[in-house]
Amino acid sequence: MLDPHKPAIIIPAYNEEHSIATLLDVVYPGVLLGHYSVVVACNGCTDATAEIVRNKFPQVCCLEIQRAGKTHAINEAEKLGPGFPRIYVDADVSIDDISLLKLLDQCRERENGAEPTVVAPEGVMDMAHSSYLVRCYYAAWQKTRFCSEFGYGAGVYGLNRAARERFSLFPEIISDDGYVRAVFGYENIVVNRESQSRVVAPKGVWDLLKIKTRSKLGKLQLLQLPECHTPITHRSAVFTQRPSMLEFLVYYGVNALSYLTAWRYRHGNARYQWQRDESSREPV
Repeated sequence: MLDPHKPAIIIPAYNEEHSIATLLDVVYPGVLLGHYSVVVACNGCTDATAEIVRNKFPQVCCLEIQRAGKTHAINEAEKLGPGFPRIYVDADVSIDDISLLKLLDQCRERENGAEPTVVAPEGVMDMAHSSYLVRCYYAAWQKTRFCSEFGYGAGVYGLNRAARERFSLFPEIISDDGYVRAVFGYENIVVNRESQSRVVAPKGVWDLLKIKTRSKLGKLQLLQLPECHTPITHRSAVFTQRPSMLEFLVYYGVNALSYLTAWRYRHGNARYQWQRDESSREPV
């Protein structure tokens, strides 16, 4: 069991042998200093993820769960009774201990009033190894009103006790962070601009289509849950800055194809198999 009085970092991991050490190298100092506990919930792994965690980071709690499933892994980690606040971090995201502490502090600021608090870092997209078309897609996305109003670091969010007690278990869905955003409302998530998470963008368009299809399918799942709602934007215009014609075409082309594929999986006879971008996990 974990210390119930100590904040916790929960990291679900599926075959992340190439990325888990990179994340834990910068998170581990906070464990050694007693700032928080860390649980890595290895789910359905067939690689060396759990071995790396146990051998290199002995003070990290490592769970080995036979069944693959991100939200299932989170639920299993929470059965250990970790303390609050809790920060949930994707295993392929980079965030350091200082940024985590800033998120924890922000959660604590409103803890005394028992007000539900959801925090997230500012997101930094690393496109150093991405193709030109992938960069065009994200250039357009960064010019959308949605990004300017609700954009923050994907793959990392924090909940204080009051927020976590708003729901029981995470449902069996693709997107845990999407679920949290939909339950609490995008407009109610506090973005800490002094905290940053780094996400490596896909290398090619095919890899981009994989993660966007998964994202759209996750959104279709959320529409079926009564406790979830969609964000409300303040204006109808899609973009705050005009994208170039190529950026515009790539952005809408990728989204349209992703939605069509996700719709086919959701409403057709096609069986969805978990797809992720392996290109961003390759050692550089």
